[in-house]
Amino acid sequence: MPVPLLLGLLAICIFMLSGCSVTGACVGTGGVLLFTECKEDWDQSECDSWNDQGINGATWTFHKGQSCPDLGYTEMCSDGSYREPGNC
Repeated sequence: MPVPLLLGLLAICIFMLSGCSVTGACVGTGGVLLFTECKEDWDQSECDSWNDQGINGATWTFHKGQSCPDLGYTEMCSDGSYREPGNC
């Protein structure tokens, strides 16, 4: 493979891996939530917005690059959020 082609492919790979919008898990605790709730595949601005608005009176924290199951919230509830097993 010619060097310019390899450099082009490398540049494309770096661009794709850098991620224009990195998603993660947004975890809400406290307020009117009876159990800690986790939202999957959110970006930081979505999570920050919920925290700034005080949605459900909870504190919302973004976990970049992590999923709800990574954080121990493995049960998906009917509303699409995740909680610890047995808390839906």
